[in-house]
Amino acid sequence: MVEFFQQLANGIAAGSIYALVAVGYTLVFGVLELINFAHGDIMMVSTFVTVAAVNLGASWALAVFLGLAAGAVLGLLVERFAYRPLRGADRMAPTVTAVGAALVLENAAQLIWGPQTNPFPGTVDNHLILLGGAIFTVFQLIILVVAACMAGLLFIIVQYSQWGRYMRAIRDDLPTAELVGISVNRIVAFIYALGSVLGVVGGILFAAYYNAVYVGMGFAATMNAFVAAVLGGIGSLKGAFVGGLLLGVLQALAVGYIASGYENTVSFVVMIAVLIIRPAGLFGRPQVSRV
Repeated sequence: MVEFFQQLANGIAAGSIYALVAVGYTLVFGVLELINFAHGDIMMVSTFVTVAAVNLGASWALAVFLGLAAGAVLGLLVERFAYRPLRGADRMAPTVTAVGAALVLENAAQLIWGPQTNPFPGTVDNHLILLGGAIFTVFQLIILVVAACMAGLLFIIVQYSQWGRYMRAIRDDLPTAELVGISVNRIVAFIYALGSVLGVVGGILFAAYYNAVYVGMGFAATMNAFVAAVLGGIGSLKGAFVGGLLLGVLQALAVGYIASGYENTVSFVVMIAVLIIRPAGLFGRPQVSRV
């Protein structure tokens, strides 16, 4: 049981990072029903910007701010040039441009920072804390608190702010929202920027937790975010957060009881099982089509 609780603790920490990335990923789909395949690579480039700023002598506060700003700007650029011109087109067109934007970001990062894995600058607090039969590090608890706070802030924005009401109106009926005077382009740009910022927070925590920054982390983040979103119910912010936690726990248990090479396999097997048993996911609402 001690080993089980330890793997559970590790899974919750990793799952909190997945949850942040998945929530940002789901925010775009939940409102616009478009899959932003560039989300993970925006996270990756912005994490590199944060690390580069630290290596150049910037304080951590300034470096994190620059990384978040880079994520917001990249999100705005991707929305403006890859998605907005194709908003009324067939769904396949923006999907292809999203993959193209992801490849551009990935190759640009490889040209600037190289294909190798770079260490994360500085050290993190790894003092141990016994909590409920499991041993957490201080940094694992920080990850959990940051993820919970960011998810809570997003919930407040979506549910109680004026911009959140505009976002829900666009989700329900975009043409009508535009007719009643809502600035759809501005709100959609805000959605992409906000989702990207959430992803960057997850990326910085990921790099610090695993002491690694590399170009491939964008693709890995996109896949994990997609699995988490499907598990929780794609389009559901609550489902994305819970799905991220569940994904982290599943991967940790796979590492602890099977082998490290099977963590992604187990995740996808569970995802397929969820899709077969409950296609809408844990918190998604089944789509009803009228004939």
